[in-house]
Amino acid sequence: MRQIVAVLGTPLDKLSVDQVMERLDQFVQEKRFHQVATANTDFLINAESDPELRHILRQCDLVVPDGMPVVWASKLLGSPLPERVTGADIVPRIAALAAEKGYRVYLLGGNPDVAKKAQEKLETDYPGINIVGRYSPPLAHIIEMNNDHILEDIYRTEPDILLVAFGCPKQEKWVHMHRHLLGKVSICIGVGGTFDFIAGQVPRAPSALQKSGFEWTHRLLHDPKRLWRRYSRDFVEGISFLAKEWYTLRRQRPTGRHKIEIAYAGECAIVSVSGDLNQKTLPEFMEQCDIALNRGARLILDFTEIAYIDAEAVGALVNLQKRAGYYFNEIRMLKVPPKTANVLHQSHLSDDLFPMSDSLATAITDSDQDGLYWHVRTNSDSTLLSVTVSGRANQHTALQLEMTCQSLINMGTRVEVDMRGAAYVDTFLLGALNRLNNSAKELLGSSSESANDGLYFVAGDVFNNILIMEKMTDRFKLISAPTMPEDAIAMSLLGLDQNSVDRSDVATEAVKADTDPVLKLI
Repeated sequence: MRQIVAVLGTPLDKLSVDQVMERLDQFVQEKRFHQVATANTDFLINAESDPELRHILRQCDLVVPDGMPVVWASKLLGSPLPERVTGADIVPRIAALAAEKGYRVYLLGGNPDVAKKAQEKLETDYPGINIVGRYSPPLAHIIEMNNDHILEDIYRTEPDILLVAFGCPKQEKWVHMHRHLLGKVSICIGVGGTFDFIAGQVPRAPSALQKSGFEWTHRLLHDPKRLWRRYSRDFVEGISFLAKEWYTLRRQRPTGRHKIEIAYAGECAIVSVSGDLNQKTLPEFMEQCDIALNRGARLILDFTEIAYIDAEAVGALVNLQKRAGYYFNEIRMLKVPPKTANVLHQSHLSDDLFPMSDSLATAITDSDQDGLYWHVRTNSDSTLLSVTVSGRANQHTALQLEMTCQSLINMGTRVEVDMRGAAYVDTFLLGALNRLNNSAKELLGSSSESANDGLYFVAGDVFNNILIMEKMTDRFKLISAPTMPEDAIAMSLLGLDQNSVDRSDVATEAVKADTDPVLKLI
């Protein structure tokens, strides 16, 4: 069982450096994609305000604590991590492992000169290492990088291990954004400024400072202009967030007892926990959940009688949601006691991962499958098409939405995409919408005689927040509210006369269509 400690809602693997290397070796031998993150304090603080980064860290196959402050935080929360595992420490060990076992390595990112020196240093220090590729793309936003060229070179060289040095969160988002295209790469790991350390451009702190946990002071002294603001923010916000998490955990009172039961109702498995869910009781809880998942059951967690949950149990719940995703399944939770609810809320579990149901009957009948849904409408004279989007983005449905909207844009009329119902928007969806935006400008921007023609967005809070975070508010035409008149009528998509159009039917037909109009108005 994967042992995880949650710090500020971010899962961190409870492993020593040697155990991390064993896990990485195992990942390569499994011959499938694994994303690895080295999470320092800045990661945790950024994840508090960046839902996408928080989601990515929870989907990673391995997250290690890159820095002593993270280890200290875990001790304060009562579930100590063994030791820090920094990117600067494990990359040389990865190089040694690759040289020993013949694993192929690719270096992506960093300054071109620095990356070249890092490669030369690794090849000198670890004879036999096979660095099959190195590329430092020009500085650009993640969705505007020359990603096709990067991916083609990775396909050509077929590395086992991809080291990505874009900095956080860009490197984590880039890997996650292309994970469906990186299946032949066994390990993708963001390494931040590690190339600078290897190349000797930035000196490492003395060993005493590293072991004491004050390596950050050495970095600050060598680059105060760049780091002082970040370190100040991390310190102030980190103390605040950690104090709140510590307080919510301490408000609970362990009972010293527990009871775990499982019952089945149709396709659902109800796992009931009373008393304490902590390091001691987790193995039994996870065993029952694994049994249910292996049977293909939807999990319903009944924590109505729970009294105490610790940081390790929170980490296990984060990983449980990830495991359920492997089975294309979902988890619901019955409403929990107030003190436990505060713990889950502080770690963003009740916000992001576990929809709460008021009753068992509601939990059994409700379903919140991941993905986007939309319906399309037109006004009476067919001069306006409105796409109303809801749900949580994933890569599959983001591509479907892109194809549907592209078909609408090709009709040459004004298209409005109402994003107010989107509960989660990631960089992948943002990239899809940006491609649509560029396509609309090419098709309509220069040749259109009507100022009403084009692509417009009603942002909503979630979409607007990611536009601000990614500094892209000026890329899209934003309107405050839809302009669809009250007499709007539904569209018939390929003979389907319905307001809510099945997203997969639309996308499939959009792919098939070449010259025939995909959308037929009634």
